[in-house]
Amino acid sequence: MRLMDWRGSGMRGSLPSMSRTLGQPTQWGLHYGQLVDAHSKFGRSLGGPDEDPADEAESPAARRHIRQVVTELGQVASFLGEQGLRLTDEATATFLDLVERELGPALTTLGRRAEGDYSPDVRVERHPEFRKAAPEKRAGLSPWSLFEAWVKERKPGDATVNRWRAVMRGLDAFFEGRDIAAITAEDALAWKDTLVTPERSAGVVNDVWLRAARVNFGWALDNKRIASNPFEGVSVAVGKAAPKVREREFEEAEWSIILKATTGPQPGRIAAHNAAARRWVPWLCAYTGSRPGEVTQLRAEDIQHHKAGFWVMKISPEAGAVKGGQARTVPIHPHVIEQGFVEFVQSVGKGPLFYDPNGQRVKRDDPTNPVQAPWVKQRNKLAEWVRDLGVTDTNISPNHAWRHTFKRRAVRAGIEKRIRFAFCGHTSSDVGDEYETPTVEDMAKEMMKLPLFVATQGDSGAL
Repeated sequence: MRLMDWRGSGMRGSLPSMSRTLGQPTQWGLHYGQLVDAHSKFGRSLGGPDEDPADEAESPAARRHIRQVVTELGQVASFLGEQGLRLTDEATATFLDLVERELGPALTTLGRRAEGDYSPDVRVERHPEFRKAAPEKRAGLSPWSLFEAWVKERKPGDATVNRWRAVMRGLDAFFEGRDIAAITAEDALAWKDTLVTPERSAGVVNDVWLRAARVNFGWALDNKRIASNPFEGVSVAVGKAAPKVREREFEEAEWSIILKATTGPQPGRIAAHNAAARRWVPWLCAYTGSRPGEVTQLRAEDIQHHKAGFWVMKISPEAGAVKGGQARTVPIHPHVIEQGFVEFVQSVGKGPLFYDPNGQRVKRDDPTNPVQAPWVKQRNKLAEWVRDLGVTDTNISPNHAWRHTFKRRAVRAGIEKRIRFAFCGHTSSDVGDEYETPTVEDMAKEMMKLPLFVATQGDSGAL
């Protein structure tokens, strides 16, 4: 019988059966003698069989030697390994000092048991009864596998997956793949403290990094995989906002540069769909306030002639992606039609207007790493092109600024709010507004109030 097992059991089992495992009395006497020798080597007294070792000053060398003997006699290393316990150096030293106090009395008692003496061991009675802690509940998910499970069930948009992918990879690396049920609120705070960097603002940390962790762990909580969400309520302090130096709409000089470039010469080797995107997407955004990605995904069949005599474009999730998943129909301004937009659409015939549907080569089946949609790539190319034209102010977006430009020009032209919202696909918090949703005919009528985009750099007419 091993000493550490005996102390854990309290020797309260079947005594005759245990006697067969206790060995010879001389075995325990020999071990006791080894313990006495370890103490006496350094001039220390072990004390009586039922006494604690004398509390005497000793050198570090003496302590190391005695702890080594205690480890061997008590078979401490194998005991900790079988229990699945890993102790720090400091905790190991404390544990061995405690075992040392019980080792002498335990060896003496085991010797008596081997001789057939099963009288009560009063020393054992002074210790609390050993109760093995219940195993800690595990979720069976690491931060990354949690993200995989969340994506599989919730099926979020590609933009969200791509934005949160780096977050959950970082979380998984920080916790070294630890089970999510073992991540505490204190652990969440420790991770949070590493996130703000010169390249990553507190606002981004709150809006992207901590939100991704909170949503994913919230899903685990809702699905009974964890008892609490350690990221709930965790945030970083956001400093004073940077001063606003300008409005987010294009200034006249900026939109003039872009719209003039749409009719200017293009590089000879540019692909036809890229040239078409430069030619028409800025104009459609300027007169409709649509998101650039909604325009770059348009198909020829989405451009239709309305029975009332005007042209419309249908923005639909069927063509790609629409924020909120709500399709809408938007009239196209006559100024765009006059420039030959319908003729361009008819030349395409069918299919995407601004990207090559056969040009995408990368294929992946990993839902946590979706391939960037071709209309998103085209939107990003347009942003780079606008920057190359000289619209370089980082306080505005080279694409999204068209929405701000449209909304401000529309309000100055006296177009009512519900019409502006309908053009841009914005929703109102007022439930009553749902009863006043404008028709496309209403939108087409109000659209005529918009001022034309007129050149100001050496030109005198509408672009």
